[in-house]
Amino acid sequence: MAKPDSLTTTIVLAIDNGSSHIKGIYDDLSNQFIFPNVVAQPFGERYLLMDQGDPLDFLDVQIVSPAVQTDQYRHVYVGNLAIGDGGIVHEIIGDKAVQKKAQRQETMVTLLTAAAYAVASKHGDDIKRGKNRIKAKVNLGTGLPIQEIAKFREEYADKITAGVHSVTFITTPLFKGVTVEMEMLLPSDISIDDVSGVYDMEASSKAHLSMKGFGIADVGGVDMDIAFFRPGLDLDQRYSTGAKIYLNNALENIRNEVNAQGEELISSTAELTLMLVNKEYAIYAEGKVAFDMTELVNRHMRILAEKVLKYARNAWKHARYANEFWFIGGGSVVLQPWIEKLNAELGLPIRFDQSEVSQLRNVRGTFFLLSHALGAGESAAAARDEAAAEDQSGSEKD
Repeated sequence: MAKPDSLTTTIVLAIDNGSSHIKGIYDDLSNQFIFPNVVAQPFGERYLLMDQGDPLDFLDVQIVSPAVQTDQYRHVYVGNLAIGDGGIVHEIIGDKAVQKKAQRQETMVTLLTAAAYAVASKHGDDIKRGKNRIKAKVNLGTGLPIQEIAKFREEYADKITAGVHSVTFITTPLFKGVTVEMEMLLPSDISIDDVSGVYDMEASSKAHLSMKGFGIADVGGVDMDIAFFRPGLDLDQRYSTGAKIYLNNALENIRNEVNAQGEELISSTAELTLMLVNKEYAIYAEGKVAFDMTELVNRHMRILAEKVLKYARNAWKHARYANEFWFIGGGSVVLQPWIEKLNAELGLPIRFDQSEVSQLRNVRGTFFLLSHALGAGESAAAARDEAAAEDQSGSEKD
């Protein structure tokens, strides 16, 4: 029998654990959240002036889990709170980027934090009424890059489904002192990130991909997944491939060159990513422009765009039935201006997803697949209709 201060619950949750940002959707397509993939070991003690604010901006968590074996990841700041923290900060750059996503400790830390946040958000009213312990069965959908899916799917799934994962919010506003205990199920197994994005595009836009032969690249902060589909959304396993492009490393190089001016003008690659997505190349400090990084960004991003386009074309030339090639993902939003400039000389039938939904394609597709696996056909169809309505105006440009 549940104690008066506790409750039990079930949640349907899709998570796209990207190298730059973590994206999540729970229970309904409208329940979306996103936070930077940054983890920090706290330095000193965090003092609160007021117990208020968006919990997503102050993810301060204690984790007890069979999937998190290293003590340095037991108490961590995650996301926006980790950015600019004085402690040891872990971003997916350098040595971390070389590691497999399925094997990084940060992957489990951010996945469990995202899951606990979703559960707590679902029961925000209960928490206000004094509930501080939530036992949740989590029907989870998540994925891995094409390069990892065959070799690491089972290992990753075992970590997720092994035992009970406990996450306690330490100083997080509204959730302070709340513990979420989670048992996780994988009704749709571990999906392929790129394929999930295609599912969402077909379900919610007017691209009519099922009638075409096409290629698609999901460009992330570290990995680039390339998949090819014959008409009928028939995945061609022969030519689907992946590569590491290390976009985050390029962003870190830009950040270091900017900060070499004598002060830390950009605190993380996550902050820089948002600036580039919004085409904000001027950095302001004390009310005036402290640095214009236009030339610096152009130099680094053109080199990376050439690399990405080369990978895509090398794979595409073998899939002769593919009459067009799509770019999706947060990395493609960053690189789009430079890829388009290069393609102006080539004239290839390259398409870009809508920037406002491109970063969410995988998590939305994973949510739809998860809903189908749970037998929620009607709710999944309703979610697709809602997504289609959101995409209608932008997709007419495709």
